[in-house]
Amino acid sequence: MTNLLNRAGLVVVLLIRAISGSESRAQDLLGMPTPIDAQQPGSVVLHGGGAITGDVFNRFVELAGGRNARIVFIPCAGFRREAYDTDEEFLAALNSRYSSWPALVKQGWARSFQFLYTDDPADADDVAFCKPLETATAVWFSGGWQSRLNYRFVGNYPQQTRFQKLLRNVLERGGVVGGTSAGMAAVPEVITMWDERETADAPATARAAHGLGLLTKAIVEQHFDAKSGRLERFTGLLRNNAQLDELTGRRGAGEQMIGLAVEERTALVARGNQLQVLGSGSAHVFVKSRLGRTTSWTELTPGETAWLTRNARNATNIVYEEVAVAR
Repeated sequence: MTNLLNRAGLVVVLLIRAISGSESRAQDLLGMPTPIDAQQPGSVVLHGGGAITGDVFNRFVELAGGRNARIVFIPCAGFRREAYDTDEEFLAALNSRYSSWPALVKQGWARSFQFLYTDDPADADDVAFCKPLETATAVWFSGGWQSRLNYRFVGNYPQQTRFQKLLRNVLERGGVVGGTSAGMAAVPEVITMWDERETADAPATARAAHGLGLLTKAIVEQHFDAKSGRLERFTGLLRNNAQLDELTGRRGAGEQMIGLAVEERTALVARGNQLQVLGSGSAHVFVKSRLGRTTSWTELTPGETAWLTRNARNATNIVYEEVAVAR
């Protein structure tokens, strides 16, 4: 899909077909947790890596509740407490690296903010450690290595840790969970840990495992425009219905799995079946045919919004309409 914003004086206007709330909830095409209040669904923010632009940051805070936001930041994909001599040194490094986050409270744009971190996987089931998630309206995962998040917070599938359950509760209460790069990669039920190649010039294949479990009907890919091998490892996993069935433990799950790939400096905001793109790049939606034999690829550019729907033949579609208007 070509972006016409700067071509021949044309402006792309995205017209959205209205979908009733009941239809959107009934479809649940991304497998997000069911909201307690159907009018206040939770949101997932998938950031592809690189700099977080102002519109993404502001939208996350808005979805968190604005001035009433209670934000928990998980830096564990990139920072390890054991690498520092004291808690004070560790927190100083975090406050320096992520200064705009704690500043939200000082500037009156959020009610509370805290870093939540551990190097011990046992903490994922510890009541005291997980307590901040009980009242959080937002949780953000930093970039780094998604294997660190899998190791620390993900239970022995299909069992979920207390951390995972409370994370789902944030979305059930209408809050928001997001992450960038590795933090984005860890959000779904099926996570790509790294890629492998038989030879140096062979196509990359995904080494998949279990993630945090907030999207049970979608897989994701970050740095989609910036790192080699992302297209082949992502589409290879998406097309591998047998592997997806095995990882989810659900027969037929692979056939209906949706793929969400996000470029750097870009976020895809999922709220129910609505998808909104923010930042400076594109997000890409891969939808399979009814039997999973073919896949359509749709590019969504900044400012665009679309909905996922399912038709009478049980096939998933992405709904939007482009209209070119002369200036």
